[in-house]
Amino acid sequence: MKAKFSFFKTGQGSFYGGRIWQHETNKVFTVVYDCGTSPFIAGNSQSLNNEITYFKHHLHYFPHNDEIELLFISHLDYDHVSGLKRLLTEFKVKNIILPYIEKQLRQFFLVSISDNNDPNNDLSLNDYTLFIESPNQFILENSENTKIYFVKPNGKTEIEYQGHENDYQLEYAYPRGTSNTDTEELNGQQNISVYENNLQFFIGRHWEFTTYAKSVSDDAITKLHDCLKTKLKKKLSDNLTLEDLKYIVTTNRETAHKCYSDYIGEINSHGLVLLHGPIRFDHLCGRIYSDCELNHYYNNYRYHKDFYDEHFRNENQILLGTLLFGDTSINSSNNPIDFPKAFKDKLVNVHVVQVPHHGSSKNWDFEEFEALNIGENINRWGNRVVAVCNFGYGNKYGHPSHEVLNDLRSTIFLNSQFSRLNIRYDIIHHRP
Repeated sequence: MKAKFSFFKTGQGSFYGGRIWQHETNKVFTVVYDCGTSPFIAGNSQSLNNEITYFKHHLHYFPHNDEIELLFISHLDYDHVSGLKRLLTEFKVKNIILPYIEKQLRQFFLVSISDNNDPNNDLSLNDYTLFIESPNQFILENSENTKIYFVKPNGKTEIEYQGHENDYQLEYAYPRGTSNTDTEELNGQQNISVYENNLQFFIGRHWEFTTYAKSVSDDAITKLHDCLKTKLKKKLSDNLTLEDLKYIVTTNRETAHKCYSDYIGEINSHGLVLLHGPIRFDHLCGRIYSDCELNHYYNNYRYHKDFYDEHFRNENQILLGTLLFGDTSINSSNNPIDFPKAFKDKLVNVHVVQVPHHGSSKNWDFEEFEALNIGENINRWGNRVVAVCNFGYGNKYGHPSHEVLNDLRSTIFLNSQFSRLNIRYDIIHHRP
């Protein structure tokens, strides 16, 4: 088995994906986690579109395929989904997985668009409004036979995973978890499933995808709504409708986004976290390397082409994981994520970790990060844990913060509109 995954050049956004090739069967599984960028930085949208084109056609040693087996969406913020329509229309997306957010709560994402004009070549304001109104309807209207899986946060502190099927020769990714049947908005709809917070996917018995969804902060939503109501000259006791949000985004997007950015650290403290990687392998070797257009130093952090070019090796291990946080928070004062023990126990085998929320200080706490014991086994086996921070040069939020840069200075890679980080795997399985 061979695999390659990349943190692509998207600037102030997120696009991660790759392919897993079972060369015995010549079967390729394409996987994506988030695909979007903020259009307020000149060139970001073009960078994203160039990377989607690169991802579609630059296959290295993989056979060609135009399918996406698994498409994970961390949350509905524009800079994580602006490339969604292009993926849905240019690839055959077989399964899409996203957190379930109540309709009255997900409407606030509409004010996450910060550009003064409708984005070009990405998700238009009208498209994005339709997506916010009904993600499942938007997906089904722009793709064929896509199965949609919602993960519903339930606040449970103890969960159990079912693990992989015994039939390891399945030639598709299959779900494992507990179905949820009490979501009235989605009940009875074709190709839509809702799961409790223990949803996993497996490719045979050799690759694991484990999700965990963090719920939205009601307090943050209330603060944002109150700010928007004030801008709209409404009473705080009034309801805030989708039409109100469409109006302020259309007529005064800068004001709307100001409310959003004032509380963005609190709002983006939730989302779908993904842990994935090869399992049950006997021998594994690989390489982490960068494609970087920059050849200089940024605040004493090296970015020349050869900085990240290292080989790693593991034998007889259960998991070698990549942990993708999206915009979730690990800051103890900001609606932090509290992983159940069953999820947290897997973190000791994490090799690559995505820094939460573009390196925002509002979502970061180094003590909390260290307490997760991320990569504890990896360090013990002589491999280095790599921390990847997605951000865009020119952003006005101060991402990544100096605090994050200092805390992770020995391991961090800044993934911007100029740099792409690649992880390549060569894996040997002998176990039946």
